[in-house]
Amino acid sequence: MDTKKVIFKNSKENIEIICKVAKTIFEKTKGLINIEKLEEKNGMIFEFTIPWHRFFWMKNVKIPLDIIFVNRNFEIIHISEAEVEKGFFYKNYWSHGFCKYVIETKMGFCKKNGITKGSKIEIKKEI
Repeated sequence: MDTKKVIFKNSKENIEIICKVAKTIFEKTKGLINIEKLEEKNGMIFEFTIPWHRFFWMKNVKIPLDIIFVNRNFEIIHISEAEVEKGFFYKNYWSHGFCKYVIETKMGFCKKNGITKGSKIEIKKEI
């Protein structure tokens, strides 16, 4: 699986993380299912060809996540804090607007680093 560097630009400093890229429909469907641990500076990025309303859920995800929805202008349009869920029904987390990228990180990453709605990101191919 490819990786990309995502740089979050906030008022304090730029925060860089390395994200696995979910490219295929299988990778996008699987996401971070069954991952036991996610390091602070790691995540997953979902790239979509057409910006649209995106919906994610936490079925079989074992760690709480920040789900960061980003538009085609590389601006964060919504951040969801998604708890681990068990049971038959699952909450949907949605973009609240047209979204081209979704980034999943360890829950609390955005609050800890001052990343908010309106913050900008940059995506670079990892070497």
